[in-house]
Amino acid sequence: MDDSDPPWDTDPLWYDRTESGAPPGPILEALAWLFLLAIAGCAGLVWLYGIPDRLWRAAARRLMRRDPADAGRF
Repeated sequence: MDDSDPPWDTDPLWYDRTESGAPPGPILEALAWLFLLAIAGCAGLVWLYGIPDRLWRAAARRLMRRDPADAGRF
């Protein structure tokens, strides 16, 4: 492994690349990339799932900072 290789946490085959044997085959490489795409897809879905909650919290914070509409009357 040298400096041009991806970091170990983004490469499921990092241990196979550090060994001094034959490099991983194309099928194993394809499975590793599919695994990474599946993990990225799950992370994206978790992010999308949290959008309504984040928007609601931002709106609530903004509404709490505003003065009441009828505060000038009293």
